[in-house]
Amino acid sequence: MKMTKENVILYARVSTTDQKDRGYSLRDQEQKLLHYCETNNLNVVKVYIEDYSAKSFNRPEFKKLLEQCKRDKKNISQLLLVKWDRFSRNIYASYDMLKTFDNLGIRVNAIDQPLDLAIPEQYFSLSIYLTMPDVENQRRSLNIKAGVRRASKEGRYVASAPKGYSMKRDKQNKPILKPNDASKYITEAFNLLASGIYNQKEVLAKLRKKGFKTSKSAFGRMIRNPIYCSKIHLKAFNEEPEMVIDGIHEPIITNQLFNKVQTIIDGRTRQLQVAHKKINEKFPLKGFILCPSCNNPLKASTSKGRSNYYSYYHCAKPCDTRYKMDDVHKWTENFFSSISLNRDTQKLLFKMIQMRFKQLTKDDALGPKHYEKVDTFKTKLIKIQDLYIDGDLVKKEYLEAKRRYQNILDELIEKETQLQKKSEVLKTYKSGLEKLQSIDKLYFESNIDLKRRLIGSMFPEKFQIENNHVRTVDINPVILKIVSVNRDFKRNKKRDKSKKIDLSRHVLKTGLEPVRPNGHWILSPTCLPIPPLQHWYI
Repeated sequence: MKMTKENVILYARVSTTDQKDRGYSLRDQEQKLLHYCETNNLNVVKVYIEDYSAKSFNRPEFKKLLEQCKRDKKNISQLLLVKWDRFSRNIYASYDMLKTFDNLGIRVNAIDQPLDLAIPEQYFSLSIYLTMPDVENQRRSLNIKAGVRRASKEGRYVASAPKGYSMKRDKQNKPILKPNDASKYITEAFNLLASGIYNQKEVLAKLRKKGFKTSKSAFGRMIRNPIYCSKIHLKAFNEEPEMVIDGIHEPIITNQLFNKVQTIIDGRTRQLQVAHKKINEKFPLKGFILCPSCNNPLKASTSKGRSNYYSYYHCAKPCDTRYKMDDVHKWTENFFSSISLNRDTQKLLFKMIQMRFKQLTKDDALGPKHYEKVDTFKTKLIKIQDLYIDGDLVKKEYLEAKRRYQNILDELIEKETQLQKKSEVLKTYKSGLEKLQSIDKLYFESNIDLKRRLIGSMFPEKFQIENNHVRTVDINPVILKIVSVNRDFKRNKKRDKSKKIDLSRHVLKTGLEPVRPNGHWILSPTCLPIPPLQHWYI
């Protein structure tokens, strides 16, 4: 009498870690299973092969396997594996899934670890087979977390590279972040947000037009991530508190810029912030002019008269503040025309800045002793490294000495860096003064975005209109000096008929007190607000 073959489904699974640690391969598993079925006269209905983690049963091929078992449960007797850890590495999920197959009338078994679950005592062995891979998986997870945490404490970022960075390898062949082509968009995003003129939605829209691809939620997380100023956020774990670690990767933005953006986002300051959602090119000053009655930013709108349309900057009821759009724009244009520097005034101002800069930096010069110290600590670092390699220093002593010497060396090098940065300040001022020579033309010919940036840099605290003049609550001391120089220079130039101008004489004559009635500064067209340094690169 010919016996009917029993129908079975075969399942082989492997993950990258399994292949590396144990030498598993899908081909080996499949061959073992097929050979077993041939030897034991079993009919193979289908073989499912999967390259997926066994942390859960949310696996593509296993889902297909389960669906087939539910459809053909009457025709399938067994599900065969090589070992029980191929089934799952989660003991709780394993028992639930075994119950599912038991309800379908399908037995699950491993050919290298066979069990007869019809015998109750066999469940002791089953619990061991299922528990061991679960314990191993949890231990592996803890080791990975500990390794990641240890690397993070050393300033090394080992997770997936965020936008703007790519994961590369350093000289020790360890992973390290390197800025990529997208880093320019990250820098631009932070600079735009730091200006306070644009909200997150507007900044994202600008970047998308230039080719930057990201979602709104991802962008929100991105601008909150300190990784871009070379800081690594480490969450609290067990008894260790939450902390921020200095990273060893290259920053894309400065720490100061990152903190400034966080402050603006958190709402602790609202500098240059505009409440409107969409900028109307017709009203470039919307949000910058304050109502003299309630001190709220003026709105802007156009209304229809009997025969024409009329545009105004106005306040909400009950305030009756209202200015004709054409008048306000005319005052603004006159203002920019009047503050443009001529070449002689520019030379005078730059000479004043040079003199002041020389006074401030005369004590910062680095002498021979400084460079001797730098060489000394570089030599010490090399010596302790040699001692460690030769075995004369244990690792703990080497790391402590290295950290101590490196900190001192970093401080010395930072002094050189700061001095170099200071030497670049004069170039920045000179460039800024040159731009002020044609600032009126720049304003007239700019688009709406650049106009608003210019206005925002001139009036960080916004301004009011009073008697056809611009009135602002606060002015930077640098502006006061420039106001007086500009006014005195023009006055003295009228008296001086000669073509030669003694700039040093004007430096000594400049004053510091422009008109300040009612506790506010009144900026007539001859007053010159200089934008902060970061706005001189417009």
